[in-house]
Amino acid sequence: MDSRETMEEAGLDVVAVAPLGERIHPITGRQVSYTACEVAGGTAHVADVDEVAEVAWVSLVEIPRYIPYGLFKPVQRYLDAALRS
Repeated sequence: MDSRETMEEAGLDVVAVAPLGERIHPITGRQVSYTACEVAGGTAHVADVDEVAEVAWVSLVEIPRYIPYGLFKPVQRYLDAALRS
């Protein structure tokens, strides 16, 4: 998802900070790229109901409630460092 997609789908203007990795998603089978971003503006909301079911700001400990099978390891390492510092 690029910054244009982020605005169109979730109402946020973002700036890419660091690439975190790529993989074939184990559930969808789609190629996925992960990028750490900072919010530059906008208000988080479901802006495209065909692409996004829900937008939520969650703490690190709440993530398993939304992603019970775990995060992609490079994403988890990034969040562990960024959110615990």
